[in-house]
Amino acid sequence: MKTMVPESAHWLSNFGLAVIFNDFPPTEMRPFVINFIRRIYGAFIEYDFARQEVLKLVKDGHGRWSPYFAALTNFEVTVAQLYLALDSIRKVSNHNFFMTGDGSFEECLNLIYNASKHQLAGDELPVWFTNDGLACGTAALTFAEIEDFMVKMAGVVQGLYNRDIALQASQS
Repeated sequence: MKTMVPESAHWLSNFGLAVIFNDFPPTEMRPFVINFIRRIYGAFIEYDFARQEVLKLVKDGHGRWSPYFAALTNFEVTVAQLYLALDSIRKVSNHNFFMTGDGSFEECLNLIYNASKHQLAGDELPVWFTNDGLACGTAALTFAEIEDFMVKMAGVVQGLYNRDIALQASQS
């Protein structure tokens, strides 16, 4: 994801500079903004770690469990960070992003997050990954869907610390 959104490595520093030099975002939003950015930044980092582990798994051959489980852990942390960022927006805006049973990306993200966090392993892993994406017993997301969502969240991040982008978004 760093190659798709290279400025992500500087989001937290850019937030600090925006506060110092532009007095933006507004003071009352700053705790939310820094925590939201931290969550999305964390998702980007973990997703890149997961991809590196998948490459090890593919490159070094079959039968290696460690890269699989390392990648799975990084994917689960990615999902957790994305869901916690989305949930923070829900709490600040008082807006629900999905309804139970709607099959939306946001609902699937919630279901995978909850399976990872709460479900004990039974006959299978609570969450697993395939060639196409992540899944649990009740939901699945493709890697393309996850990456699209992360790119959208990158736009939100930029609007949260960049006054010009925020102004443009509010006028559209």
